[in-house]
Amino acid sequence: MAALTLPGLVAKHRKEVLKAEFKKTYSELQQINLMFIKDEGLNMCEYNWMLVDGGSAVMEASKEFSKKFIEYFAGKNEYIDNEGINKVKTLTGSTAAVTMFDDGSVWNMQKRTFYFEYGNPAGTGKCPVITVDINGYYKKPNQLGVDMFSFRPTKDGRVIPLGNPDTKKDAANGSNGFTECSMTSSDSTNGMGCAYWASIDKNPMDNTKDYWNDFIK
Repeated sequence: MAALTLPGLVAKHRKEVLKAEFKKTYSELQQINLMFIKDEGLNMCEYNWMLVDGGSAVMEASKEFSKKFIEYFAGKNEYIDNEGINKVKTLTGSTAAVTMFDDGSVWNMQKRTFYFEYGNPAGTGKCPVITVDINGYYKKPNQLGVDMFSFRPTKDGRVIPLGNPDTKKDAANGSNGFTECSMTSSDSTNGMGCAYWASIDKNPMDNTKDYWNDFIK
């Protein structure tokens, strides 16, 4: 009997750990965004694009922004220059679009990895996408919607988990089209829209079920 139930117990514990790490990461992102505004007098969107306006190319600007961002985490934190972006998988296990993670990356002492994609001023109101590997790229599965989740700081000081249907058409503060969180999609960004569903713990394909217990494998 123990042999039959042990795999299920291990899987349940793994999901509980991931859920706890997700909640902690989301909470810290919200706190950091507010501290950033207090310290810099600019929100993250404005700061990132101030560097571009100052003459930096968009990728170089986002690299500098990522270095500034990681200073808000205690301990020895490092800029790692896109380490692990070729290991990212979509929710269904295919190779994810590396272009969504290649504009700067850092990690903190807890080995969480933060990837940055600069905001397109015409489509996003200059707000970058921050994708977090909540257990670091050394630990598998490095998979969107399982241990990697995407967020957007907003112009008004919030942090939106991508996939929120209420912000789907809000280019300045919203998901900017990254809304896919489906076990049937082959899109190379599928899973970037899962953070919202993880935050409310609801299965996006059946809202009567849970995200962490029922949706992810």
